[in-house]
Amino acid sequence: MRFIITMNMPSRNNPIHQIVCEHPSKNLAELLDRLSMNDFIVVDEYYRNSDTPRGTDSYYKVGQTAINYRYVGKIKVF
Repeated sequence: MRFIITMNMPSRNNPIHQIVCEHPSKNLAELLDRLSMNDFIVVDEYYRNSDTPRGTDSYYKVGQTAINYRYVGKIKVF
């Protein structure tokens, strides 16, 4: 399932960092269970394709990322 995660940490010149990712969890509750049982989870991270016009967003996979639950501020199904 694909999620957007808001991290409570800086990214470049922004005070927060957002990650679009996929994880094999079936829903948000399952992802939260996995986060609460581990210091880190591994997700497949995606970047927005800047060549597409707004409203027709497409994303491409950039590899795996480990996320530390202590820096997660908010998670939404994407």
